[in-house]
Amino acid sequence: MDYVKRVNETLHIGSDWIRAYAITGDINFTNARGVCKLRTHTDNLIAEAQCSMEDNRLFVEIKGTESLTFDKKLRKVKYDVFLITDEQVYKLVMGNMTIIHDVSMH
Repeated sequence: MDYVKRVNETLHIGSDWIRAYAITGDINFTNARGVCKLRTHTDNLIAEAQCSMEDNRLFVEIKGTESLTFDKKLRKVKYDVFLITDEQVYKLVMGNMTIIHDVSMH
């Protein structure tokens, strides 16, 4: 795994945001864990997603209840997803995330 996928996402405030990433390659998943953080474009931490591993899949989730605490001025943030193993750290995905506060836009 020697590439980073770039994907822009949308998060609707009050709704769960869940993604699953299937990871291929010669990787030892024993003790593997994921990390996903949302940051402003000035690198202020907004949230850290809950991550869990199941076989070769990394599940990333931001609960809708947590997103309700986001500043209403936030419209765009950046995010990245990492897989951390005993041997190496892999950056899997990065991109911008549009934050939709208006329920009528869901």
